[in-house]
Amino acid sequence: MKVSELMNPAGVRLYANIKEAADVLGILVELQEETGAITNGTAYYNAVCQRENFGGTTAIGDGIALPHACNAGVSAPSISALTLRHGVDWGAPDVRAVDLLFMIAVPPGNESLHLQILARLVNLLSRNSLVDALRHASSPERFVELIAKTENACFAD
Repeated sequence: MKVSELMNPAGVRLYANIKEAADVLGILVELQEETGAITNGTAYYNAVCQRENFGGTTAIGDGIALPHACNAGVSAPSISALTLRHGVDWGAPDVRAVDLLFMIAVPPGNESLHLQILARLVNLLSRNSLVDALRHASSPERFVELIAKTENACFAD
């Protein structure tokens, strides 16, 4: 399983000018809907908001957050991504505003896959060179390509 294969350039938006976390989540859900991975955007949005509010922040530090949920509104595993012109408060442990987000959508009953995707993304995003390149990607296609190249170089699968 490669996270880059769960990404579609249509599910990536770069340099968005969004100031509120709730609006960021809404855009990420819309991107998932546009790729066909989410069939019930309202249900998925509510599940992700509940996860953020009651499960603790999904910010992992260094300006990165990984909002996610397993929900019946998801038809297929998928990852959407968003970069922001100006970071938003995400309750990060390092108190840094978040400007790079990946939303992981997985159908219910796939908790193991959900954890594998989360672990792989965290591993990839621990590479400062990749994170810097993603923040400066010239297009959604290039964004996904950067992840794929790094993933292929780092993992045998």
